[in-house]
Amino acid sequence: MEIVRENLNIAVNSFMNALKGVEGITGKAYDSELKKLTLTVFDSWTKEGELDNLISEYNLDNFAFIISPNVTKFDSSELQKKIRKQSLLKNKLIAIDYNYKTFELKFKFNKPFGDPEISTLDTIIDNLVGYDVVTQLMNAYEQKEKDGHSYYNLKRSELVESIIEGVRTEAEAFEIDLKLKNVKDALLTGDWKTAKTYLSLTVVEGAYTQALKDEFALEIQEYIDANY
Repeated sequence: MEIVRENLNIAVNSFMNALKGVEGITGKAYDSELKKLTLTVFDSWTKEGELDNLISEYNLDNFAFIISPNVTKFDSSELQKKIRKQSLLKNKLIAIDYNYKTFELKFKFNKPFGDPEISTLDTIIDNLVGYDVVTQLMNAYEQKEKDGHSYYNLKRSELVESIIEGVRTEAEAFEIDLKLKNVKDALLTGDWKTAKTYLSLTVVEGAYTQALKDEFALEIQEYIDANY
C-alpha cells in the first residue's frame, strides 16, 4: 500500500531518520522539488496518526528560526530563564543552539512568531548576552596594547642597536626617547590613535630627525589602517 503526503516543507534528514522508528514502512521517498512524501507500507498499516505527528514535528512551516550574530559570550541557563519569564515566548521556545566558531546564536520557536516576539527576544539578547560592545572593545584594546608593547620593544631594540653600531650616542638615544615619551606611553596602553596625535606634536631637532619622525608616523598609520 502507498501513502502520499504533499506540500510538505520538512527537515528531510531528521524526518527520514525519525521514520525508522515507525513500524510497517517498507519504502520511503521525498521529492524536495514537489515537496511530496511517498511511503510504501503493509496493507494492514495503522500508523497514520504516528506519521502525521512526525510530519507536524518536522514541518519547517510550523517553526520560526531566529539567528543572532556576533554573540561573543552568553549563559545558556540564564538566557532560557529570561525567555521563559516572557509570556510571548515561554511556550514557544523549542531549542537554542550556539556555534562557537561563527558566534551565531540560533533559536527555534513554534509559530506564530511575529514582530512582537522578535522585539522581545532582541531585548533579552541585548540586555543579557547579545552583541557585547563593551567586552568586544576591551578585547580589541587588549590586543592593541600587546601590539603596542611589541612595537615599542622593536623600536627600543633598534635604538639600542644604533648605539652599539656607533650610529648614535647614548645621549642622542636619550634625547630621542625623551621626545617620544608621550608616544611611547600611548602605545604601551594600546592607544595607537593617541600615539599618532602625540607624534604629530613632537618637534624635530637634534638627534630626533624628520626622517625618524616620518618613520614612526608611517608605521603607526599602517597599524591604524589595518586595525581600526
